[in-house]
Amino acid sequence: MTKRTMLVASLALLGALALVVVGGAGGAAAKKPGKGKPSLSATPVFKLRLKPSEEVPRIKGLRADAVGSVTFDLTRNSAGAITSGEVVFYFNYAFPGSVTISGLHVHQGAKGANGGIVVDSGTNEPADVDGVGNLTKVVAGSPATLQAILDNPRAYYVNLHTTTPAHPAGALRAQLHNPTKR
Repeated sequence: MTKRTMLVASLALLGALALVVVGGAGGAAAKKPGKGKPSLSATPVFKLRLKPSEEVPRIKGLRADAVGSVTFDLTRNSAGAITSGEVVFYFNYAFPGSVTISGLHVHQGAKGANGGIVVDSGTNEPADVDGVGNLTKVVAGSPATLQAILDNPRAYYVNLHTTTPAHPAGALRAQLHNPTKR
């Protein structure tokens, strides 16, 4: 190999290495949103398992649960403030027999305490004969309420209310926690 060929090959390798380093640094910076600030397209998802043992007071003897999520589909302005949002409730539930679901809500209340409804799914379902099914509801949420939940999710919980079996104050519950982002 001539000196010239070796020099050209070395320069080409050095140029390729520089592109990899620069590209890698740009990619890492692009993936990292500003510290502590979610990206404008972040969609918070609270994955939950609602159980009778989490209700206050605790419900004993009810073999039922619901697994699913509460998702915030948010619109933010250029400063990152929430300007509007929808709350998507999605739960698969299982009760030992016929069930009539009379409510699915987000409540303000710490673990072990009950509190008022802050987001109502508006659900009021007819009797489900086999007690196994899915609930999907989409409702508007106020920007202030959605921001308050995101600021302190552990101060809120989700519960599902039933009239048959008779648990109008709530049959299944789960406390919110830090959401994942989509």
